[in-house]
Amino acid sequence: MKQNISVVILALLLSSCAASVPYATDYPLTHELFHSRDGMFSGKIPQGWFSTTSDSLAPAVVVSMIKNDFSAVLSVKELKLDRLAAERVAKDGYALLAHLSMGLQDEGSTGGETIDPKEFEVHGRKYGSYEIISGGVWKRIVVFSLRGRFYECESYTVKGNWSADALSRLFSVQQSVLASLSM
Repeated sequence: MKQNISVVILALLLSSCAASVPYATDYPLTHELFHSRDGMFSGKIPQGWFSTTSDSLAPAVVVSMIKNDFSAVLSVKELKLDRLAAERVAKDGYALLAHLSMGLQDEGSTGGETIDPKEFEVHGRKYGSYEIISGGVWKRIVVFSLRGRFYECESYTVKGNWSADALSRLFSVQQSVLASLSM
């Protein structure tokens, strides 16, 4: 029964990923801003979420937000690419960047199912994304670039049982935050 539910949820997510913009960008955001630790961008904090302080972040993480009930996390970290890799991404697109990001995931997190990278555009900005389902944890990673730097934005579940609608809302939070970024 549990496996059947997983298959249904996966099918729903796969069908929702077929659109040009995988998830909605209309999740309500507050007027409160977060600023990346590297000073490259800022954006709006979603309703029902809070931004963690800079001192509590791992060095690689430039933004971290937590859902008020501590059931989900959204974080952004910089991806360091050499010149050749950056040139290939510029030529081949963000699906390649998503594949590179996928290769950097912890071995334990890639032991489950993966939804292949997709490329999409929101407000004229291009992105790549993929999803990982492993050990009951759902992750969506979106890759993008700003000012010549490359980033990955990861949203994932921490606790609780997540329906397909709840996961879609979580990933819409991520999509809405990304749409709110300004340099």
